This record gives sequence, structure tokens and C-alpha cells, in this order.
Amino acid sequence: MRELLVLVAIGAGTYVMRTAFLVLARPEPPAPLARVLLHVGPAVLGAIVVPALLAPHGAVTVAGTVPALVAAAGAWVLWRRTRNLPIALFGALALALLTTAVFR
Repeated sequence: MRELLVLVAIGAGTYVMRTAFLVLARPEPPAPLARVLLHVGPAVLGAIVVPALLAPHGAVTVAGTVPALVAAAGAWVLWRRTRNLPIALFGALALALLTTAVFR
């Protein structure tokens, strides 16, 4: 019973936090918050990408890290030269497969 009450309290708390923005809505966020919000997207993207590149299988190893870094660098180079995302992605996939085969 206690666990159920905890779950209901957590659910009510998240509901209140989400609706607070609707009830207290302003056309624009306060200036300090607006300055910080500009950095949220790049920070989240970095938090997703960097661990995936440095420890793709949960640990930093040469066999896992090097192919990921080579593929990322290859994708960047291909995209900068061609400005074609499918070419960059498929080229990076080929590089990842080749370097993975070399390091196995």
C-alpha cells in the first residue's frame, strides 16, 4: 500500500510540474532563463554523442572507440565536402565497418 501511495504522489507531482507551465505561462521566459535555454540543446546533444563515441559498448577500448571516432571524423569530412547527409552517413558506416574489421 505504501508503494502505491509513493507512486501516486510521484504521478501527482509530475502532473503539477507540467501544468504549472501552462497555468503560469508568459509569452517569454525571464531573461536569465532565456540565456541558459540557448545552451540546453548543445549540452544534451553532447551528453548523448560523446559517450557514444568514446565508450560505444560501455567501456573505453581500442576496438570499440577507434572505429567510432574514425567513423565520426569521416562523416564530418564527407559532409563538409559534399553537403550531402546520406553520402556522409553511408561513408561513415563503411568506415566503421572497415575499422571494426581491422581491429578484430
